[in-house]
Amino acid sequence: MTLIERIEQASTGLLVTGITGAASGGVWLVRRIFTNQKQIEMLQKSLEDRDRQRAEDREDLAQVRTDVREIRDILNRR
Repeated sequence: MTLIERIEQASTGLLVTGITGAASGGVWLVRRIFTNQKQIEMLQKSLEDRDRQRAEDREDLAQVRTDVREIRDILNRR
């Protein structure tokens, strides 16, 4: 085998390795993007649920404060 034949074989192997690596990298990148998108959607839903719960808690706390004021008024009348 001559040096030129060896270089041709090596370049073919390197080309196949490069293409395989690029394809694998592309698949990894796509999977990573979709996985991150799902995580982002989950986080957004979690934040929306938390905000809704906080609003409900504020309403409940306001009702409790109103009830406490009414009880104090009743007790002060006696």
